[in-house]
Amino acid sequence: MIPGNPQILTCPYCGTEKEIMSLMSGNTFGAELWSDNKQIAPMRPEISLVQKCPHCGKYFIRTRQEARYAQSGMSMDQGLLTYAETKEAFDQISQEGFKSSDEEIRLRFMLHYAFNDFYYRSGEQREIDKDDWELFVQNGKWLIDNYIQDGLVKAEFYRQIGDFDNALSHLDTVGDNLKQFELDIAKMIREHIDNKSTAVFRIR
Repeated sequence: MIPGNPQILTCPYCGTEKEIMSLMSGNTFGAELWSDNKQIAPMRPEISLVQKCPHCGKYFIRTRQEARYAQSGMSMDQGLLTYAETKEAFDQISQEGFKSSDEEIRLRFMLHYAFNDFYYRSGEQREIDKDDWELFVQNGKWLIDNYIQDGLVKAEFYRQIGDFDNALSHLDTVGDNLKQFELDIAKMIREHIDNKSTAVFRIR
């Protein structure tokens, strides 16, 4: 991983500038891959698509503005949001309106990942809040209906939202025309369905 000069972002609401991390290069050595398709790569750290203004507290999508970089220096600030902040950001930006379908899809995946981060990947035992679960299920159904095409991925997302019947149905449709890696994943999904588990799991 080679960091670049900090990227300079401007809050579109109050004009405050903030510097965040930029990367000249990175790699996926030692990366973790999870069943919700999230990849965690220490040598290619995630820089959050959605940033929170340090002054006014509003959220904005960094790719909506032209990239500007500092002349020197380095920042390790990725602008990552907590789960609570991700929910606030999604609510604010969706009410204001997405500028493209790609924006909505990416923010909905952020919301999905943030739930799994908080309740499962954190390693802490947490009882799932009823409202959080309802939002997770609603968002998961949207992704299944509007974006996800792959049968194996659909099966896994159905499992994560607790729809085990549809998860099994989609697993049955993918057949045996899968690579060994995919067959191994299908087996893990079935095992989690058998245990009535909605928890995301690590693939590698």
